[in-house]
Amino acid sequence: MLFIAENLKALRKAEDMTQEDVAVILGVSPQSVSKWERGDTYPDITFLPSLANLFKTSVDALIGMEKLNDDEARTSVFLEGQKRQLSGDETGAATVYNEALKIYPNDENIMLELALVLALDSDATNLERAAALCRRILAGEPSENIRYTARAALCYILLKTGKPEEAALAAQNLPHSRVCREAVLEMIGKDPGADEIDACLNRIIFRDDAAHDILVIDFGLDMLPMIKDHDLLERISKVRKSAGKGRAGHNALPAVRVRDNADLSPSQVRVRYFSGYVLDKCFTKPREAAEEVIGALRSIAKTNK
Repeated sequence: MLFIAENLKALRKAEDMTQEDVAVILGVSPQSVSKWERGDTYPDITFLPSLANLFKTSVDALIGMEKLNDDEARTSVFLEGQKRQLSGDETGAATVYNEALKIYPNDENIMLELALVLALDSDATNLERAAALCRRILAGEPSENIRYTARAALCYILLKTGKPEEAALAAQNLPHSRVCREAVLEMIGKDPGADEIDACLNRIIFRDDAAHDILVIDFGLDMLPMIKDHDLLERISKVRKSAGKGRAGHNALPAVRVRDNADLSPSQVRVRYFSGYVLDKCFTKPREAAEEVIGALRSIAKTNK
């Protein structure tokens, strides 16, 4: 992707120099200079300042940083990757995105495309890297579209690698169908009245059996294994069902949202109810954490009876 080959050739000709001339000055073989200009290889990084000074330019200009940062250059990456994928060449597409990621290491779109290609593979190493790329995206500040796509992809990757409990945990942070684009566009197409619009707003506010979705359980990343080892999701579901109805006919235990939270310390667990935390501490033993989470939920359900 670097533009060294074409820039080097153009600069050399502008100075009326031969490849042999450049080779002698740098102390390399003419064949090396020829390979650089063909794009077969790149000059060693230690030669870049020498080449830039030789042709009275900057290293950035020699590499072609202005072109690299141009939207057209990035667009060409996706066009080439998609072309490879459409032809069934997923390995080639992965190579395109891998090479691009070396140039644009923080580009979340490229990370996501690479993760999606790798996720189609059955190789455990590729699947592990795909999951790592999704987690890296989610740890940053991507757009909503990229965030939800990366999280959905992570769910499927975890499922593919035999980790359904972790997949279920990741899925808790996906948007509900009531707030998805299709549902909103369908309502817009109906030309709804104020009452129907208010009903939609209430379904967002009261997400589950008219119960406020205000109970959130956050886990530091090292706490994730206890979800599987201690059947926590199943236990939470049982507590919620056994709690039954509370005041005003609402569920005694509100809808519970479980999520991993990279902002927490690795062994930290938080249970938030309304605007306060009924549990916020670090644990050395996952079993202890699981029991305290269940205890906190039972206390909330009892309070709401």
